[in-house]
Amino acid sequence: MKFPLFFLFMGCVLELSAQSRSPIVRDVSDSWHNAKAIYTSPLRYSLAQWLTVAGVLGLTVSAHFLDESVRTVARTHQTPALTRLFFIGELYGHPLCAGTLGGGLYLGGLFSRNTSTRLTGRAVLESALYASLLTQVLKMTIGRSRPYLNTGARNFNGLAWTNDHWSFPSGHTTIAFATSAALSVRLKRPLATAALFTLALLTTGQRLYDDQHWLSDTLFGAAIGTSIGLAVAHLIHQTQPPQHTSPSHTISPILSLQFPL
Repeated sequence: MKFPLFFLFMGCVLELSAQSRSPIVRDVSDSWHNAKAIYTSPLRYSLAQWLTVAGVLGLTVSAHFLDESVRTVARTHQTPALTRLFFIGELYGHPLCAGTLGGGLYLGGLFSRNTSTRLTGRAVLESALYASLLTQVLKMTIGRSRPYLNTGARNFNGLAWTNDHWSFPSGHTTIAFATSAALSVRLKRPLATAALFTLALLTTGQRLYDDQHWLSDTLFGAAIGTSIGLAVAHLIHQTQPPQHTSPSHTISPILSLQFPL
């Protein structure tokens, strides 16, 4: 219920943004435009981008045949050291982590009048929110049973309203990769990028290790998170000073790594 309220709030202040110099109001307005660009992007996909989507779907389907085997390996290699290691991944992929990290950067940049820091925080918040919303819709629509229910990797229930049947795709993995992708674009540091995606991979491993998701759940979640994280960061880059422009609606972000800037 929080997601619709967020978008409703942004819509209510959209008209006010044109007459206001407040960075908060302007950010809300730009976020609203970014959301529309993200969710309508398939209408503007090129053939190459649709082929990318097909490739991701094909990889996910292929991974589906390995789901049971990977689960067996994960369940038979439980150690205290791995449990402690993967706990880092669990924290990194939690919505509170993205919210705290993004919110802290945003507020820090706002109060210090550091535009770059503020926009970096906004990139994290938007990426996590947009990717999570899409993932949650898919979870509830597909209704795949989680591994710990022991009903098999091919148990899909259609519309589902309980967490036990929200396995596909992985929400933690989606958030982790969305956060890492957005920060990697904003920071532009190879070492930081390597560290960020290592954390995202730890999140992926943790979801398998703790029997919360199948391999195919995490792969598709990683694709969603990475695509939206990169797209949001590039959209925000287009609005960064010295010249402020409205976010472009020609970008095609979801499940595509092509960004015609």
